[in-house]
Amino acid sequence: MKQTSTYLTSLSNAKVALVGLGLTGMSMLRYLLEHNITPDVFDSRETPPINAQHDELLAQVSCQFGPIPTKQFSDYDLVLISPGISLKEPALQYANSIGIDVFCDIELFARVNTKPVIAVTASNGKSTVVAWLTDFLNRIGKKAVACGNFGVPVLDVIDQSVDVFVMELSSFQLDTTESLVCTAASVLNITPDHLDRYESFADYAASKRKIYRHAQLVLANADDELTHPLQERHSEDSTAVQFFGLQSPFESMMWSYEPATGELIHHQNVITNLNQGQMRGHHNGLNALAVLALASSLDINVEQHLDKLHAFSGLVHRCQPIKEWHGIRFIDDSKATNVASTIAAVSGLANGKNIVLIAGGDAKGADLSELKAPIEPHIKALIALGKDKAGFAQVVEPNVLSFVDDMSEAVERAIEKAQSGDIVLLSPACASIDMFQNYQARAAAFIQAVTIQTNEREKSELDSTEHEVPS
Repeated sequence: MKQTSTYLTSLSNAKVALVGLGLTGMSMLRYLLEHNITPDVFDSRETPPINAQHDELLAQVSCQFGPIPTKQFSDYDLVLISPGISLKEPALQYANSIGIDVFCDIELFARVNTKPVIAVTASNGKSTVVAWLTDFLNRIGKKAVACGNFGVPVLDVIDQSVDVFVMELSSFQLDTTESLVCTAASVLNITPDHLDRYESFADYAASKRKIYRHAQLVLANADDELTHPLQERHSEDSTAVQFFGLQSPFESMMWSYEPATGELIHHQNVITNLNQGQMRGHHNGLNALAVLALASSLDINVEQHLDKLHAFSGLVHRCQPIKEWHGIRFIDDSKATNVASTIAAVSGLANGKNIVLIAGGDAKGADLSELKAPIEPHIKALIALGKDKAGFAQVVEPNVLSFVDDMSEAVERAIEKAQSGDIVLLSPACASIDMFQNYQARAAAFIQAVTIQTNEREKSELDSTEHEVPS
C-alpha cells in the first residue's frame, strides 16, 4: 500500500529538481511519479547510462544532460540528489546558499516513513551486518528488508508491508540526512576512507556519527573511540547507549567477543560460540555481536534464537571461497575497497605466511602504508594492479611485490607464486572504478581468470600424462 504523508502532499505543487540518474536516482524518480510529483531531471553526464526500462519514466519528465549551470536551481523548492554526487558541485552549493533544501533519498524516506528502522554504517563490514541481521530477523519470523546502500534503494521498498527496514547508510547518504528516526543505529568502525571527498578524516568520521541523531538505541564499538557518540548526538533523554567489542573491561560493555575461543558474551555470560556457524574470524565475531545487539532493540530475546544466527553463510564477494586447486584456495574479497577491509580479510584468513594477495585500484586518497604492519607478516607475495598500484611498494619488500596490468595477469602471477596450503586472495584495499564498472565486475574478472587458468593447467597436466611413454 502506498503511504501518503503531509510532506508528500506539500510537494504536489512544489518545483522539484532531481540530479543523477543512477540506481538511486531512478528509484527517486519512480517514487515521485507514483505520488504525482513530476520533477525536472538533470545529469551532468552528456550521455548517462540509461536502459530501455527507464525510457518510459524519462518520457514523463523534462531532462537536461550535461554540465549544470551554477544558478540552475535558483527557482526550485527542492533539489534531490543521488548520494554519489558531491555537495561541492557549484550548482548544489549555490542552491544551499540561498536556502533551498538539497538532500538524497534517505532524507525523503525519513520524512515519510512510519515503520521501525535499524540503521548501520561503518568503513568496513556494514554490508555483512545488514545482510546477517536481515537474514536473522526473517528466520525468526520478522519481516525485514535490507535497503539503502545495500540491498535495494529505500524508496523502492518504503510502501511494502514489512516489520522493520534494515538500512545500510554511507557517509554520502548521511551528509544530507537530518530527520531519520531509528529504533537502533550503529557505527561499527571508522577508518580512513573517501578522503578524496572530505576535507579531513575528522569530517568523514563526523558524517558517520550523524546516524545517531534521533536513535532510540545507539550501539558503538568499545574498541574504536571514533564510533562513540558525542553528547550532542544523543542528548534526547530516551536514547540508550550500548557498547560491543573485544572481551576487555569497559564501562557499559554489554556485548563482547573473545577471539581466542570464539565465545560471544552478553552481560559477562557466554551465550554461544562463533565457531558453531559458518562465519569465522575476529571481524565476524564483532559483526555477530552487532547483529545480536541490534536485533535485541526490537524486544527480541536473541538467546532463544542462536541457531538462526549460525545459519548465515556470508556475502558474495566478501571473503567468498571460489575454488580449491592443488591445495591452493582462491578467495574473492572484491568488496574490500579500503585498507581496513583488507586488513580484516588477511588477519582472518592467514595461517603464517600463506597469503598471495592481489590488490590495487583507486585508493581514494588513502595511505596504503597502513597495511604494512598488520599484513606484511602474512604475505608470501603481493600482486598489485590498477591506478594506485605503486603505493603497495610501501607495504612489502621489493622481492615480494609484483606489478601487473590486468586481472588475468594478476591471477597468472599468483598461481606461479602459490603452493599447496596457500591462499590466493583478491582483497584490493581500493575502489574498482579505475578498471571496472564496480567491485562485482572486478570479482567476475577474478573468478573468470581463476577458472580459465586452473582449467587450462589441469588440461595441460592431463595431456602431459596421456603422452608419457611407458618405460
